[in-house]
Amino acid sequence: MKIEYIIPKKKTNILEFIKKFRNKTFLLKNDKIEFEVKLEKTRLNYIKSKLDYYSIFSLSGEFKINFSYNNKPSFENVYIASINKGEKYSEAEVVKFVIDFLKSLTQVKKAYLIDAATVNCKNSDDRISLSLYKLLTSYVGFYQKFGFRLVIDYGKEEDITKNVVYLAKKVANYKVKDILKNFKEIINFIEKYKQNVEVKTKYNYGNYAGINSLGEFMANIGYLYFTMTPYKKYTFGKFIEKLNDKKCFMLSQLFYSLNNNQYIEFKYKKKIIIPYFLVDYYKLFIYKDNFNWNGKFMKKID
Repeated sequence: MKIEYIIPKKKTNILEFIKKFRNKTFLLKNDKIEFEVKLEKTRLNYIKSKLDYYSIFSLSGEFKINFSYNNKPSFENVYIASINKGEKYSEAEVVKFVIDFLKSLTQVKKAYLIDAATVNCKNSDDRISLSLYKLLTSYVGFYQKFGFRLVIDYGKEEDITKNVVYLAKKVANYKVKDILKNFKEIINFIEKYKQNVEVKTKYNYGNYAGINSLGEFMANIGYLYFTMTPYKKYTFGKFIEKLNDKKCFMLSQLFYSLNNNQYIEFKYKKKIIIPYFLVDYYKLFIYKDNFNWNGKFMKKID
């Protein structure tokens, strides 16, 4: 007979929970769903330090939670290492279950995670970023609806969701016809001035790279121009909705092409062309220029 742990309504001391279930496989359940899980201790050795933590994870891969303590157990901050859709349960159901479990533990105050959620396309095996797609079509990421807030880094509490939503709305409301017009200007500019074109990149504002570094960019912008042309009457947000419905395999490639762009300016003498849409999209994608965001979320556990 399998050991069971029913998530209690009253809070439980996590040290007692660990003592009882360490290195054991058991059923973790609430009044709606259950998972077969294992609790184990892990040690990571670094050059000058060691990191000890306990992990509890479902054997079928739906979630993994790390409780680090480093010699002085506090367990106030936990890291949700993974959240995945299972065979029986949706990703939303798994998130709710994990939150329910964490709320039952006395010491846990905050839960952190990095958003790497992807979803299958409707008509192919390709996958796209779930939160990026949600931001561009409904302005709300996947985890925000469960009470998670976007934060700059671990240990920070400032909610930067408003800033991200501002960028998402700006990107989504670009008219595709205006994006295409700008793309055409860039293509003509580079073709006209060729080896004399100087470029600025996202990573290095002070140095200019030669035309030879634009090969991949020109291939990307050509692909984007070809893909977006039939949808020029739409906004960018509506365009990706249409693409997801009909040709999601193209949406996957589109995001890949956009995510790998780093050019912010093209220059020849005093003439300058700026890829406005690409600059705003890239700010949304990496969100580094002003806030150094790496996709971290935090939820206070009441």
